[in-house]
Amino acid sequence: MSFHKKTFGHILFWIGVLLFYIFSSMSPELFGQSVETTLFRLPLLMIAAYTFNYWQIPFYLKQKKYLVFGLSMFFMIIVLTIIYRIIGYYYLDKYCEDGPYPLISLEDFPFYMLSFHFPALIMYFYKTNKEREFEKEKMFLLESEKISTELKYLKAQLNPHFLFNTLNNLYSYVITKSPKAPDMVLQLSEILDYILYKSQRDTVPLLEEINTIENYIALERIKYEKRLTVSFKKEILNDQQKIAPLLLLSIVENAFKHGVSGNIIKPEIRISILQTASHIQFKVWNTKTTVLDSNKTDDYKNGIGLTNIKRQLDLLYTNKHEFETEETNTFFNLKLKLNTE
Repeated sequence: MSFHKKTFGHILFWIGVLLFYIFSSMSPELFGQSVETTLFRLPLLMIAAYTFNYWQIPFYLKQKKYLVFGLSMFFMIIVLTIIYRIIGYYYLDKYCEDGPYPLISLEDFPFYMLSFHFPALIMYFYKTNKEREFEKEKMFLLESEKISTELKYLKAQLNPHFLFNTLNNLYSYVITKSPKAPDMVLQLSEILDYILYKSQRDTVPLLEEINTIENYIALERIKYEKRLTVSFKKEILNDQQKIAPLLLLSIVENAFKHGVSGNIIKPEIRISILQTASHIQFKVWNTKTTVLDSNKTDDYKNGIGLTNIKRQLDLLYTNKHEFETEETNTFFNLKLKLNTE
C-alpha cells in the first residue's frame, strides 16, 4: 500500500471514530458536550492506538515478552487516564452538575481503562486481517511462480526429448535424398511452431493439440511405412475447448518411443479421444517388446515421458484428472480423463 493511500485510510478511520463518539449520545442537549469531550479525548485515543499497534504489539507481544507488554499496557492506561482527568478538571468542569470535576476518581477508572483502547483494538483487528490477506496473496503468488517455473522446466525437458527423435528421422531421409523429406519438413515446421510458440501459452484449443498429434503420426508413418499400424479415432464435441498444451502429444510420443522398437514384428498404436461437455477422455494403446528387459520396462514407466506427464497433471489439473495404466507382456495401455467443467 502506498504512503498516501495508507495516510488517507488513517484519516478516514479517525474521522469515523470522531463521528461515532460525537453521535454516541442521542440527546440533543448533550451534543455540544459530546463534541468538546470527544475533541479532547481524540488525541489520547490516537496515542493509545498507535502505541498499541506499532510499539507494544510488535516489540513486546509478538516477541513473547508478555510481562513487559502487560506492564507497558498498565503504564499507558494510567498515563492516559491521568491526562484525561486533568483535562476534565480544568476544561470540562462546566458540564458537572454535581460539583467540581474530580481530578481522581477510582470509581470511573475501569471505564477509562477500556475506553481508551477501543479504537486501538479495532485498528489491530483490521491491521491483522489485512496482514493475513497480504500473506495469503504473497503465498499464492509465490506458489503460482513456483508452478510456472516448474512447468517451464518440465516443458524444457519434453521439447528436446521430442525434437531429438523427430530430427533424427528427418536427417536419415535428407541424407538419402528421399522424396518424403519435403513433407517431413512441412509437418515438422508445424510441430515446431506449436511446441516453440503456441505451447508457451497456459492453454490452447483442443484442435491445435490434435492437429499436432496428426502431424506427428504422419511423420512416424513416413518412417515406418507399412510396418506400422496406427489408428486415431476422434469424437469431438467442441474443438475450441481449452487444454494444457503438450499433454496429449507427449503421451503419443511416449507410445511411439516404446511401442515401435526394432524387435517388435508388427508394431501397432491405437489412439482415441472422446470429448463430452464435461470431460476429455484420451486413450493410447501400443504394442511392446516381448523381450523381458526390466530396465526398459522401468524406463517406460518412470522415464522422462510419463513422469513428466504425471507431474504436469498434478500441477495443472489438481483433483480434476484420472490417470490409469495397464501393462502386459505384449502391450501397454494408458487412459487419461480430464475434467473440463
